Amino acid sequence: MVIKGLSGRGWTCRRLPQPVLERSGVRLLAKLRHCGALLAAWMRAFVMLGARGGWLCVNLGQTRSAILRDTFTLLIGSLSLGRERTVVSLHGSLFMRWSEPSLEARWFRFLLGRAGRVTVLGENQRKRLLGFGVPESRTAVLINSCTIEPVSIDAVRKKHGVETDDGRPVRCLHLSSLIDAKGFPEYLEALRRLSAAGGPAIDAVLCGRLIESEFTDRFHDIHSAEQWIGDVMEETNRTSRMRVRWINGATGTAKETLFREADLFILPTHYAVEAQPIVLLEAMASGCAIITTRAGEIPTILDEQTAVFLREVSAQAIATAIETLARDRAMRAALALAAHARFMNCYQIERHLDSWEALLNGKGARSPAA
Repeated sequence: MVIKGLSGRGWTCRRLPQPVLERSGVRLLAKLRHCGALLAAWMRAFVMLGARGGWLCVNLGQTRSAILRDTFTLLIGSLSLGRERTVVSLHGSLFMRWSEPSLEARWFRFLLGRAGRVTVLGENQRKRLLGFGVPESRTAVLINSCTIEPVSIDAVRKKHGVETDDGRPVRCLHLSSLIDAKGFPEYLEALRRLSAAGGPAIDAVLCGRLIESEFTDRFHDIHSAEQWIGDVMEETNRTSRMRVRWINGATGTAKETLFREADLFILPTHYAVEAQPIVLLEAMASGCAIITTRAGEIPTILDEQTAVFLREVSAQAIATAIETLARDRAMRAALALAAHARFMNCYQIERHLDSWEALLNGKGARSPAA
């Protein structure tokens, strides 16, 4: 997103893609393939970073394998280009959980010392950097953006029936990687509860691919999760009130259409390393009323005027929030309009690119105030 945007503004940008360790297949073969790809990536970095005068921006991984992968590129870049022309960006939040004496924390602290600027997604993450010994003058908060085309304010008003109610079902969407800590089981259970009660008709979508994760604790494997999803959907769809369907991932126009059609976007995440989900910004740009949590840096982009924050991640709490907004069209519209206005004022891609240009031009970077 940033490379494409800055290229359009006249910057010459080149990518240094880094391999990701495969976790499926034959373990030994996967490791050998990864080592070969990693050596090739390091050689490309060595050649590319030999030319002076440019900048190196590293999206630093936070697992042990990712930190090892990125170490060589970061060290070569800081030695060749100079520390002041090296930027480390942190898009995850695993580092927020590390204890000071841990190997990860010590390694992380060393690498951050090789960068002239370190960008994070919010003030809580910036404070954690200070705890790692990074001077405040070398930190910058760069709030996420998204490339989805924002809808017009008239489209938001029409979607939520501000002038006229077209009588159609209320449309709910959960779109994310399907890790149970992202809240998809509670979302489906909430829909099952609502299907047994009277009230406005609801047309719901679960969109995403099931992902194996170390933070998964509800399902033994992907097959058992698929079976559970199918069973819950079958039971829910037997009722007249509710229609729910599962879309196994969506990108491009298909994803944009899902957001534009949705009245409510529900992300009840309790993911231990949640950062700042781009899907929430996409929901804001698309004029959705949002139900979510205060995990990670979500409160940086949303507040009580722009979203319903769940006090607990439970099927009952989610069902109550959905029911409230399904019945209260005025409240639903007010939340959606406020979130849309906040996105338009603060988080559009052009503002994000302005912040990157300010950082690379040595003027500092400041994300728009919420």
